[in-house]
Amino acid sequence: MQNHMPYNDWYIDNQFKAADISQLSDGEKYAIDTYTKGISITDQATADFLNQLNQIDKPITVIFYGDHLPSIYPTAASDPDNTLSLHETDYFIWSNQASPSAGTKLDEQSNAYASSNMFMSMAAEHMNAKVSPYLSLLTKLHDVTPALSRLVLGAGGFGNDTSTTYLDVNGNQIAQQDLSEQAKQLLNDYRLVQYDMTAGKGYLNDTDFFAVP
Repeated sequence: MQNHMPYNDWYIDNQFKAADISQLSDGEKYAIDTYTKGISITDQATADFLNQLNQIDKPITVIFYGDHLPSIYPTAASDPDNTLSLHETDYFIWSNQASPSAGTKLDEQSNAYASSNMFMSMAAEHMNAKVSPYLSLLTKLHDVTPALSRLVLGAGGFGNDTSTTYLDVNGNQIAQQDLSEQAKQLLNDYRLVQYDMTAGKGYLNDTDFFAVP
């Protein structure tokens, strides 16, 4: 797996050095420096990968994201105010030159924040593709609650709420009780779908809910 732990100080030519190391242990400093060098290598490898896809004469769309940051920031993690930022990673949705959606960019304001469960509906929007009722539900949910995810157990920070974190379009956390009525209804519908498909009777399998017209 590209740029995964451990992050030993093994790059002889590592030009990346932490700017402020006054509060960091040597181990944390080496890990951050090594991880940063790995990101640089990954950036170049990703560019090479996309350039190769551009040479293929058929439409291809890529959803690319980091599933999580590495656990190499104990100093930053000791501050509760950093909980959210330590669980955020970049993403992009891209289509090659053979695709009708080449060069298409989703609205930056409404798509600055997302959770990985939304990516399929976002990719469909990017490609201007027909969608199933399920993807339509995700699109509507993303419109009112752009990102929802469990961070770590007990990290919700919302009193009696669960550990699920909800973000608005500006990346601000929303307490569960402060969600709009539309968002609450859509989330309830989403939970029912998840239950039916994982622990329920699978009633939706007998419908066209997941079918693209």
